[in-house]
Amino acid sequence: MTLALDYGRARTGVAILEGGIPLPAEPVLGDRRAVLERVRSMLSGDGTDVVVLGLPLASGRRPTEMSMEVEALAEAIRGLGAGVELVGEWGSSAEVRSMPVKHRRRTGRTDSLAALVILERYLARS
Repeated sequence: MTLALDYGRARTGVAILEGGIPLPAEPVLGDRRAVLERVRSMLSGDGTDVVVLGLPLASGRRPTEMSMEVEALAEAIRGLGAGVELVGEWGSSAEVRSMPVKHRRRTGRTDSLAALVILERYLARS
């Protein structure tokens, strides 16, 4: 399974690759523990899982406080037995805002669509 996350402290967008098709999924509401629990529940356990994390970097590809949190989350996910790929998330939310879908309410749809953009970037570079 390939899973993509657009991590946030209160809400994390989720996208999955299902049958070769990238799809947005229900976001995770809650902190890092909630995200790890969701990832744990989605892992297949056969060692083929990849979790793609959006990595927020400042201009010049400098780390930020949030990018350090994402890197710590990546280590925790690796501890669950999944491979982790970090993909720059710069502009993913702006890309979502340009999509012709209704997503203006903060229901998590924007976050999961941003995770979908991150997943598509990962697939394009693979």
